[in-house]
Amino acid sequence: MELTTIMEMAASAITAVGGWEAVRYMLNRKTNRRKEEAEADNVEFGVLRDAMLFLQTQLKEKEQRFAEQNEVVRRLNADVLEATRQKAQLELQLHRYRCVVRNCAHRDPQNGY
Repeated sequence: MELTTIMEMAASAITAVGGWEAVRYMLNRKTNRRKEEAEADNVEFGVLRDAMLFLQTQLKEKEQRFAEQNEVVRRLNADVLEATRQKAQLELQLHRYRCVVRNCAHRDPQNGY
């Protein structure tokens, strides 16, 4: 077989398979594969980015609720401390005026004890 016959057979085979498109496909196989992988990675990263944003917004909302609840607890603790302080002052005043002697004239208020 001559070289020209081999060339004609190769050309007719390439033409039958799709001609220039088949040649481009064979030459760009690795490039096309890299592009497809890059597009798949981009889609995957987009999904991960959306999930991350969703989780970040949930975390911010939970942190805000936690801060609000902490504020309520602190306010209630301050109220309890203030009530305890007032109670202690009233008990101190009561002890100042309480007399253990029955019918004491200095007792305020007079109750016969």
